[in-house]
Amino acid sequence: MKKSLLLLLLIVTYNLFAITKENETKVKSDIKEVTVFLSGASVTSSGSCQIVTGSNDLVFDNLSPYIDPISIQAKGVGNFTILAVTFHTNYLSEQPKSKEIKLLEDSLENLQLKISLQKNIRFVYEAEESFLLANKNIGGANTGVNAAELDKIATILRTRLVEIKSKTLESILKEKKLDDELVKVNNQLNEQNSLRNKSLGEIVVTVSADSPGTAKVSLTYNVSNAGWSPVYDIRASDSNSPITLDYRANVFQNTGNEWKNVKLILSTGNPTLSGTQPVLNPWRLVFYNPNQYYRNSKLKASESPTRSQPSQEKKYDSKSEEIEFDKEAGYAYDYTQVSETQTNILYEISIPYTISSESKPQSVGIQNYSLPAVYTYFCAPKLDKDAFLLAKITGWDKYNLISGESNVFFDGTFVGKAYLNTMKTADTLDISLGRDKSVVVLREVLKNYSEKKIIGINTKETKAYEIIVRNKKKQEIEINIEDQVPLSTSSEIEVELVEGSGGTFDKETGKIAWKMKLPSSDTKKIKFSYFVKYPKDKIISNL
Repeated sequence: MKKSLLLLLLIVTYNLFAITKENETKVKSDIKEVTVFLSGASVTSSGSCQIVTGSNDLVFDNLSPYIDPISIQAKGVGNFTILAVTFHTNYLSEQPKSKEIKLLEDSLENLQLKISLQKNIRFVYEAEESFLLANKNIGGANTGVNAAELDKIATILRTRLVEIKSKTLESILKEKKLDDELVKVNNQLNEQNSLRNKSLGEIVVTVSADSPGTAKVSLTYNVSNAGWSPVYDIRASDSNSPITLDYRANVFQNTGNEWKNVKLILSTGNPTLSGTQPVLNPWRLVFYNPNQYYRNSKLKASESPTRSQPSQEKKYDSKSEEIEFDKEAGYAYDYTQVSETQTNILYEISIPYTISSESKPQSVGIQNYSLPAVYTYFCAPKLDKDAFLLAKITGWDKYNLISGESNVFFDGTFVGKAYLNTMKTADTLDISLGRDKSVVVLREVLKNYSEKKIIGINTKETKAYEIIVRNKKKQEIEINIEDQVPLSTSSEIEVELVEGSGGTFDKETGKIAWKMKLPSSDTKKIKFSYFVKYPKDKIISNL
C-alpha cells in the first residue's frame, strides 16, 4: 500500500514538473537601446515567442548577472496579461564559445603539433647519433686499416656528428620558442574561458493568455559595472583664434553582455546615488570626558559588530553613408542630439554603437564647440620662471559641461593634460595652453637693498627683489605676474610691504599682482621689497 502511494506521488510530481516545463519558454532577446549613466546603465531589450492558453513562463536567459532586480520593468504587446517578473542568477549556464576562443583553440592545437614535430625531428637526430657512435669501430680484430681510409672515415664521422649536433640544437631552440608561445596562448585562453564560465542572469516573465498567440515583451533594467567619464580635447590654433572644444565620453561596460549595434544615450545622471533629501538633525554640544572616551573605546574594541550594507532604492522611468573619397570624414558628434530633463542632460546618438564587455573604454564623440577666448600670460617666478599661456573662456556654463580630464593642443602640438573643473562658481574658465619660451621672466634678489640688522630688542630683515619680463614674440602680449609677501602668525612678528611698483597687494593672502601689456621686443622691470621685524632672541625658520 505504501509503495503504491509513493509511486502515485512520484507520478503526480513528475506530471506537474512536466506541465511546468512544458509552459516554460526560452526567449532570445536583443539589446536595442542603452542609456549609460556616469555609474551604471539602463538596458532595453526585447524578444518574442509563441504562448499557449493559460499560464506561461517566458525565460529571458543569457542576461547580465549584474541586473538590479528592483529596476526591472516589463511591457508587452499581445493578447496576454503580465502576472509577475522575477530575476535570478544561473550559475550552471555556459556561454557559447566566442570567435576569440575558437581562434585561440586553433592556435593552441597548431602549436602543439609543431612542438610534437620538433620532438620527432630531435628523436631522429639523436637515434642517428647513437647509431654512428655504436658503429665507430672499423676493421676487424686482426685486420687494420690504412691511414687514408682512417682519415676518410674520421672526416665523414666528424662532419655528420657536427651536423647532427647543430640540427639538434636548432630543434631545441625552436621548441623553446614554441613552448613560450604556447604558454601565452594558453594563459589567454584560460582568461577568456574564465569570462565565458561566469554566471548569467535570467528574467522570468509570467504571463496568462486566454488563447494561443504571439507575445512580444520589452524589458528595461539597470545594470552595474558600466558607466562613462568625460574627456575633452582643447585645441587652439594661435592666440587670436577661438578655442575648439571636443567633448567626448569614455564608455566602459563589464556587464557580461555585448552591446551590439545599440542606440546609445549618455546621461549625466547617477542612479546609484540616493535620491532622498538630507535632513539636518539637532547638533548638541557636550563636554569632552577623557575617562568616558577611554571606557567607550575599550567597549568598542571588545565587540565585533557586523555592519550591513545600506540599501539603496534605484528607480528608472522608462545612418550609414556611402564612402566618398572627395568628402571630409564626419564625427560622431554630428549625430548627437542634446536634451535636458529636470535634473539631467541626455546625449542621444543616432548612429548605432557596438561596445563589447570586458573591453577597454570606447571613445564616443558627444559635442564640438567653438568658444570665444581671451588669451593672456601668467607667471609666478618664485615657483616657476616659465610664462604660461592662458585662454579665458566666458559663457562656458551654458554648454552643460561636467568636470573631467582634458588633452590640450596648441598650434597642432600636444602640450599636456589638464583637469577641467566645471564646479567653479566663477563666470570665467581658465585653461592653460602650456609654457611659452618666447616670454622670458627672471626673478633676482637685489642684494644692495636686502639687509639684516638688529634694532634694540628686535631683528629687522629687509628683502628686495627685481622681476624682469621680456617679450620676444612678434605681437603685443598681456601678462599677469604674481609674487608674495609672507604673512605674520604672531603679534611679535611684523611684516610690511615697502615697495610694490604699482602692484595690487592683498593683505589677506600676501599676494602681489601686476597686470601689464608688453609690446613686441620690449622689456619691463618690477621691483618690490618688504621687511620683517621680530624679537632678536627668536629665529624664523622659513624666512
